[in-house]
Amino acid sequence: MNSMLLYTWKDVERCLLLNKDKLGKDILDIEVYFSEVIIYINNMENKQAVQETLYKIFENKYIQSENKILLDIGTNSYLSIFFETSETGEKSSQIFPLFKNVLYNKSAYEEEMVNQSLPGSPVIAFHSYKGGVGRTLSLLAFLKAWSSLTDNKDSSKLLIVDSDIEAPGLTWLTATGEENPFSYLDLLEVIQGTDDVNMIVELVADKISQMSFKIETDVRVIEHIVLPTYRYVEQLLDMYSSPESIANSYNKKFILGEVLSKLGSKLNAAAVLVDLRAGISEFSAPLLFDPRVKKYLVTSTSFQSIKGTELLLREMNKGLPLKESTILPEIFLTMIPDGMDTTDIISSLIAIYDNNQAENDEYLTDNLVTELPFASELVHLESLKQIMNNLESRDFYKKIYSLVKSNYIYKEDDKDFGVLNDRDEIIKKINNLAYKQINAEGNVAFNILMTSPINNLIKKFKSNIPSTVIMGAKGSGKTFLYRELLRNVYWESFIENMEGIHVNENHHIINIVPILASNNATGFNDLLQLAIEKYNKNTDSDMSNSVWLDNRNEIKTSVRQQYDSLEWKQIWENLIIRSLGLKCDDLSQLDKYLETINRKVVLMFDGLEEIFINTLTSKNEKNAILGLCQELVNELRVKYKNIGCIVFLRKDLARDSIEVNFEQFSTLYNSVELKWSRIEALRLVVWLVSQAVPGYYNEQVKVEEAPQIVIEKNLTRLWGDKLGKATSNEAYSSRWILAALSDFNGQLQARDIIRFLQYATSDIGKTIYEDRYIMPAEIKRAVPNCSNKKIDEVKQEIAALKPIFDKLEHAPEEKKTLPFYNDTFGLTAVEEKLMKQEGYLKVDNDKYYLPEIIRHALKFRYEKGARPKVLSLLLK
Repeated sequence: MNSMLLYTWKDVERCLLLNKDKLGKDILDIEVYFSEVIIYINNMENKQAVQETLYKIFENKYIQSENKILLDIGTNSYLSIFFETSETGEKSSQIFPLFKNVLYNKSAYEEEMVNQSLPGSPVIAFHSYKGGVGRTLSLLAFLKAWSSLTDNKDSSKLLIVDSDIEAPGLTWLTATGEENPFSYLDLLEVIQGTDDVNMIVELVADKISQMSFKIETDVRVIEHIVLPTYRYVEQLLDMYSSPESIANSYNKKFILGEVLSKLGSKLNAAAVLVDLRAGISEFSAPLLFDPRVKKYLVTSTSFQSIKGTELLLREMNKGLPLKESTILPEIFLTMIPDGMDTTDIISSLIAIYDNNQAENDEYLTDNLVTELPFASELVHLESLKQIMNNLESRDFYKKIYSLVKSNYIYKEDDKDFGVLNDRDEIIKKINNLAYKQINAEGNVAFNILMTSPINNLIKKFKSNIPSTVIMGAKGSGKTFLYRELLRNVYWESFIENMEGIHVNENHHIINIVPILASNNATGFNDLLQLAIEKYNKNTDSDMSNSVWLDNRNEIKTSVRQQYDSLEWKQIWENLIIRSLGLKCDDLSQLDKYLETINRKVVLMFDGLEEIFINTLTSKNEKNAILGLCQELVNELRVKYKNIGCIVFLRKDLARDSIEVNFEQFSTLYNSVELKWSRIEALRLVVWLVSQAVPGYYNEQVKVEEAPQIVIEKNLTRLWGDKLGKATSNEAYSSRWILAALSDFNGQLQARDIIRFLQYATSDIGKTIYEDRYIMPAEIKRAVPNCSNKKIDEVKQEIAALKPIFDKLEHAPEEKKTLPFYNDTFGLTAVEEKLMKQEGYLKVDNDKYYLPEIIRHALKFRYEKGARPKVLSLLLK
């Protein structure tokens, strides 16, 4: 407010309250009335110091010689000031749970209450700044979800309280036509008369228990208890007691929440749901500012509703620590139009929580906003039964159902899986497998996971020889797939193994032959030798056991010269002819020879990025890639039925080299590109663990065919539903891990997933929770390690990114905040394009963001509210 415009005594009081910090120790209390101000001080010797303080606050409006404050209305309007000594000599510091009191305090809560719990059943309150945004509907969806999730349990009953004194919607929806024996207003009047919580509960419980309504689930009809707002109309229109008057009463500041909680216990209700009056209302304040009550603030996406909700949150979050165990207010964002991007709205709301945020605890705000899609069918509903029927199958309801299930419903068999006796052994097995597989090294044989790209590869070439390019980012699993193809020796064996069919080598005629291999291939040299040995035996050739290595050296020699793409095609063709050890002069002769002996070959190329390291700038290297991946592959596909090839190509090399019609090239091979969707990434985790620990996964359906609910169930056993207990404010484990490992192209790399498992199991750690193997501390420690390793690898593999990362890494610490702007680090247009292209930079509304997978290593922090934007960009 403008402190220099003082029209009434209330403006003076507000001005004094807003300047509480300036009043000092000398002023113990102030009372402001219509015509005077009484200031209580320690002793009269301090009077002059207090007068000087008043002058600092009111400036020329305070006339010290006359002890009065001038008002800005009328010609002779003022408030007289009187000084008195306090009888107690102590400054008042009480915090009442009312807006008018909280407004002028740094904290909305008494510190000792923040970590306390209510004495009985939990109390869950629903509030909104504006009416008509779906607050009561959200409560009813919560009620329906609770009923469905507990329909086979004794703890299914809830106490529903309609405290919306000005618009009692629940009261009307649950009305039976008979006068209710008791009401919320009756309860307030009883509380007004006594401060004995137990006595109040004993007096009213029997009367409240008589008022019930029923919800029908698929299993049974559940009876809940309702406390309506009023018993008869005159009670509503002629109120004697209100939540505000009770909170102002002696020794009753927080009694309302305690009474409702104990009432819930007395009535055997698992929880108490309260529908609060909308707006900045003291009718709602005593529960909004009770830190032991769970609050859901419901808002639409309209400007007024969002701004009002932000105002509420600022007051409710004052002095509320952002910790795992704090009962934080959450938000239901409703009435979202189709296609609307809500990330800016969510960011602005989360920024308010961030005022209390501890460093590195950004993820504690990840779950605080639940988006509830708009459904026109839910706008005009006239009966409770109609509402319950119409909620079914709506996304609005599904979101609340998921929230209730995750945060409130505890299955007995979820508390202890009975498997942690062997935790140390399980962790060691997972770590051992992850360590061996991180670079596709070792000869451990196990079934490869049937992902969509591999499934598409098999479907596409089940009845004809493959000639294709398999693209993928570094770490996407190219070398791993190369190794598994070698292990099968024959293309038919690979298909049969993947489809779970009995393998009969006698009928296999398509040999898999390594022409080029990655440096990592030294880890599976015996598989290379086996494939070469089988090929030599079947074709009566003398292919060298070191052919893949010899070919690397030959191509490296050719790179020193300058050739166009057609010349490179001939180089590749000559290389193939020499490699296969047959008396053939060209591919045509080779194809005819294979026909006569009833044999076919699939030529395998991997490790190209280790030979062609300058594709961004070298025209010769671009031509080499074009000659192989376009000219030769196309020719093999069209002209030869006995010669095929599989080229494993890092996608950035393809993009650098194929400068004309890259999108067309990418589309051609898109179905077999090694990409990991989020569900497939999580499926890979379950699959890896099942390979490391036989018997871990014992579902009837195979991992690759398992629905998401089965995958999530097994992941919950592995690392828990949340990075803490179910009722905590911690992030959901799987979502947090996916965000930590993803880039802005929506890609997760198999190597990063396997490496995460390796780091998360490198230290067994203390068993904190009995329902999982990998503890939250190990998960959180693993991510920065993955990030550091990722940066190191990218610098080595994509040379053009190294100077960009170095620039960001060595930037001044004060600049390393997300989002940043185009001039913060002086990135050139080319550097920006490259970073975006590789998924390491996103620009949105002129703001620049980095994904989590590199943010940690580069040591960037978030500004207030920025994390939800990054999560949205990563996970949408």
